[in-house]
Amino acid sequence: MTSLILSIASLLVAVVAVVISLSQARLTKREFQRARPNIALSAIFTDNLAHGSGARARAVCATLSNTGREDTEVASIWVYSERTMLNGTHNRLGTDDSAGPALPCRIGGHSQLFWMIDAAAIEAEASEVTVVIKLGHGETLSQQVQKR
Repeated sequence: MTSLILSIASLLVAVVAVVISLSQARLTKREFQRARPNIALSAIFTDNLAHGSGARARAVCATLSNTGREDTEVASIWVYSERTMLNGTHNRLGTDDSAGPALPCRIGGHSQLFWMIDAAAIEAEASEVTVVIKLGHGETLSQQVQKR
């Protein structure tokens, strides 16, 4: 009888040890996902951006949000339409930082970056564009944006 009780107690201790080990592995995975860069892209394509002295401009406005803790590099921004490809590095709407930082640049943890890309070269009949952003940790984000 004593050996049966000891066997059951040993089994319970082993089950508890396995449960604790699995929960630690799950918590480690969740912590890794929170710590790494977690980048989201939001973009708008418009013909009616108020720019400068009340003039209207055609532009693609892109925002990156990093909700992770680690920072990463924003390597490049590209805007594609049916017949046009724009490099966001050379087509910022203005040369100052209000149009976005020069590329490549870093986006820190829990932060946002914003770019206004001059889309005047995109044909007038284009109704949508695709914004593609390449990040330093190997991730590529893309979003198709309808003209507003």
